[in-house]
Amino acid sequence: MDDKTGYVLIELPLASQEHIDVKKAFMKTMTSHTCVKKIERVQNPDLWTAFVQKKGRMTKKANDVPPKEMLQLFHGTAPDVADAICQQGFDWRLCGKHGTLYGKGSYFARDASYSHRYTDHAGSLCDRKMLVARVIVGSCVLGTSSLTRPPPKDPLKTHGDLHDSCVDNTLHPSIYVVFDNNQCYPQYLITYN
Repeated sequence: MDDKTGYVLIELPLASQEHIDVKKAFMKTMTSHTCVKKIERVQNPDLWTAFVQKKGRMTKKANDVPPKEMLQLFHGTAPDVADAICQQGFDWRLCGKHGTLYGKGSYFARDASYSHRYTDHAGSLCDRKMLVARVIVGSCVLGTSSLTRPPPKDPLKTHGDLHDSCVDNTLHPSIYVVFDNNQCYPQYLITYN
């Protein structure tokens, strides 16, 4: 553990099942010209503890039934921002650089190819960084650009339980938006070109 940053990146061995699984999910929607240079597991005990506690609260709120969905999703960003996310976590308050079509929150995609559009290359080597996040999406609802939090589950009870996240399509979602930083954990950092 790095005492200065509070996290450490562990490079996954190429032959490990963990590396194979993450790379397979990443390459599923990327072009065949994409070259994965390395995959690192993010180990940040503070962020992980907050994530596990949030999952527990969501489980309790759902009458001790585990949250409906915990997904592995992609988040494209600039290399320097990726490092900040590994250290501090996702911050929905910084949303809007690329738009807020489904709400003012942290955006995650089912497909790496979608998140690729939001990455920047680092210098002349054209390396890009993408995060793979574990996201508790819970109860999802169609998002709109004006939302700063998910809407109530019962529109007639404005002070009742809220949905947990917003999506682009309720039947077959490919984009998820969360408004609570503890609902998402940066699990892997992929370096590729």
